Amino acid sequence: MMLFCMECKKIFSSLTYILYSLLVILMIVSQYFMEGGEKVYPPSQGDYDYGEKIVEDHDLIMSTATDALTVEFLSNRYVCYPFGFYKAVHLDNEEQAKIEKYICEITGLDSEGIAEKKKNADVCYITDGTHDYGEYAIRDMPISVSMTYERFTDIMDDVDDILGGGSDYAVDGLVYKFSRVPMTYEDAVEDYNSILTDDRVTNAYARLFSDYAGIVLAILPVFVAAALTAADRRRRMSELIYSRRSSSLRIVFTRFLALVTTMFIPVFVFMVIALIQILIRYNGADIDMTAMFTLPTFWLLPNIMAATATGMLVTEILSAGAAILVQFVWWFMGLMAGGTAGLSGRIGKFTFICRHNALGNRSGFIMNWNNFVFNRVFYMVISVAAVLFTVGIYELKRGGSFNGIRLFGKGSIFRRKA
Repeated sequence: MMLFCMECKKIFSSLTYILYSLLVILMIVSQYFMEGGEKVYPPSQGDYDYGEKIVEDHDLIMSTATDALTVEFLSNRYVCYPFGFYKAVHLDNEEQAKIEKYICEITGLDSEGIAEKKKNADVCYITDGTHDYGEYAIRDMPISVSMTYERFTDIMDDVDDILGGGSDYAVDGLVYKFSRVPMTYEDAVEDYNSILTDDRVTNAYARLFSDYAGIVLAILPVFVAAALTAADRRRRMSELIYSRRSSSLRIVFTRFLALVTTMFIPVFVFMVIALIQILIRYNGADIDMTAMFTLPTFWLLPNIMAATATGMLVTEILSAGAAILVQFVWWFMGLMAGGTAGLSGRIGKFTFICRHNALGNRSGFIMNWNNFVFNRVFYMVISVAAVLFTVGIYELKRGGSFNGIRLFGKGSIFRRKA
C-alpha cells in the first residue's frame, strides 16, 4: 500500500498528469455537456426526417448489397477503407471474372443478363483523379430463389478478400451497411420510449458519455505512463527501483494500478456530475442510479489500461517517444476504422475505440452486445499480458542482462560499429 501511495503521489504532482486531466475535462465538457448531453424530448409528428434504424433483414441485406456490388463491378471501381483510409480498388480481368461469377450465382443471371441490366441503366460519368468511369444506377438486381443467407455471407467474405479488405462487403458490417431503413414517426416514438423505459434514461447517456470520453482515453494515458518512466530515468531512480527488495511483479503492477487509478479519477468525477445533471433534468422519471458508473467503467477502463500498458512496455524496451508513436498509430487506426464503420450501431470484436454517438438506437447497441463484451474483456486481457511482459523486461534490467534498445544516439542499433 505504501508503494502504491508513493506512485500515486508522484503521478498527481507531475505536469503530464495535470495536462492529461485538463484535456480529459476539456473533451468531456465540450463534447458531452455542451454538445451531446441535452435532454431528449418526444418526437413531433410531421417532421421531415426521423433518422434511420437497423432492421437486420436478410432479404434486404442481400438485395441492397447485390445492387451495390453490381454498381461497383460495372465501373470496376470498388471503394474500400483498409485501416480506415479511403482507397479506390480496380481489379484485373481475372478478379473481375470472379466477381461476375459471384453476381451470377447470387442473382441467377448470366453474363448476358448482367450486360442487359447495364444497357438499360442510367449512367453518370465521373472523374476520380486520373481515372474516368461510369456509375450505373442499378437498384433492382434479382436474388436467386436458391440463394441462402449463409451462402451469401460466404460470397461476400470472399469478395472482401479479393478487394483487399476494408470494403462494405465485410461480413461483420453487412447488417450495419445494408439493412438500414428510414424511421417512421411510430419508430421515433418507440426509440424515445426505449430511452425512458428500457434504458431508464442513464444507460442512454452512459453510452454517449463513453463514446466521447473513449476517444481521448485511448491515447492520452500513454503520455502519462511514458513520462513517468522517463522522469525516473532523468532523476536516476532506476537504481533505487531495481535495488528494492520488492519483486519486479509488485513494482510493475503497483505502478500500473496507480496509473490506471489516477487517470480514471477525472472520468469518475464527471460520471458523478453527469448523473446529477440527469437527475435534475428528468426529475420524477424511473432512473437507473448505477448505469452511469457501471457501463462507462466497463467501456472506458480497457482504453486506459491498453494505452497505459503500451506506454510502460514500449518505453521500457525502446523509449517514451517510441511508446507515444506506437500508441498514436494504434489510436489513429482505431479512430479511422470506427469512423468508417459509423458512429453508432456497429462494434466489432476487435474495435479498439468503441463508438455509439447517439442517445437513441438502443437496439443497434444491443445487437452488438456480445461483441462489445468480448471486445472490452479482450483489451483488458491483452493489457494485463503487456504488463506481465513489462515485468519480464524489468527483471532482465535488474539482473543487468538487458538495458533497453536505443534507436538513436550513442549505442543505437542503427549506428555502425567500428
